[in-house]
Amino acid sequence: MLQVVRLMKRPRSFESLCGLNPTEFTLLAEHLEPLWTRAHRTSLLREGRKRRIGAGRQFKLDVPHRLLLTLIYLRHDLPMHLLGVLFEMDAANVCRNIHALLPLLEQALPAPLRARTLNSRKVTPDDAPRRRLRTLEDVLAAFPEIADIIVDGTEQPRGQPLKKKGSGPGKKPVGRPKDQKKFFSVKKGTHTLKTQVAVTPDGLVVHLSAPAGGRTHDIKVLKQSRLLPRLPRGSRVWGDRGDTGLDKLCPQHEVIVPRMRPKGCTLSPEDRALNHKIAKVRITVENVVCKLKKFRICREFYRNDTRRHGLFWGCVASLVNLRTVNRAPQFA
Repeated sequence: MLQVVRLMKRPRSFESLCGLNPTEFTLLAEHLEPLWTRAHRTSLLREGRKRRIGAGRQFKLDVPHRLLLTLIYLRHDLPMHLLGVLFEMDAANVCRNIHALLPLLEQALPAPLRARTLNSRKVTPDDAPRRRLRTLEDVLAAFPEIADIIVDGTEQPRGQPLKKKGSGPGKKPVGRPKDQKKFFSVKKGTHTLKTQVAVTPDGLVVHLSAPAGGRTHDIKVLKQSRLLPRLPRGSRVWGDRGDTGLDKLCPQHEVIVPRMRPKGCTLSPEDRALNHKIAKVRITVENVVCKLKKFRICREFYRNDTRRHGLFWGCVASLVNLRTVNRAPQFA
């Protein structure tokens, strides 16, 4: 079985294995300990439980090893059976441990604001919960010099949509053609899930949209992600060529997108120079997406329930934020 104490004696290998160095891992495990204790006791006190507290078998993994198991899964996207071999557990027990810790992990980390659905309900800053670095307002309050938000969409391959329950032989398949069209991305040539990432110029992830079908346009995802109503008036939104026309949707903000080449013409030297300057700013979000995709759970073929996609991305973005806050001198 993998032992945390032994792995910490090899810091470089430990960081390559789970994405955090031993110091960051130790501090995170200390923050998770009271959260896990509170969540476990709440589960024991649930209505309808017949056993007394303390009865039954004890957990095999403590919080540090449970955290190591979850980070290895996020970093390498290993099958549950293989993780069970490494930690001497069955695959079902591994799955339960990971899914029980993920919400607590996102709660303990500097997590970005994450939209749960793609509803276009208008949201004002007063509707947001007040927790440290868990809302865009908290980030802007902690770093008032932030006036720019850089957005970009990224896609992750997923499986072909299945038939809904109740569609058997001889019945019309319910939702099959519509779902295929919704999730098929012409750009990637396969079925994908699209996520909109919003970062600051310093590389801090402040917002994640809910997962959308690969066919959904970037502007539609951004419009329905509830990010624009939360931004302070007059802030700058840096988009890519897919966000052309966004200025008409948010006239209260300054939208900066690269110039499009006219059909049958070429860009002028001034437009090329402007696009080069915009690219220098937008490289930050490209680097952040690269850091997110170093965790294979955000890059490889997505095998989990679509409803958990946002939770996985929120945990990974929180880990990236933790490294950014700890290692960047401007956040010290």
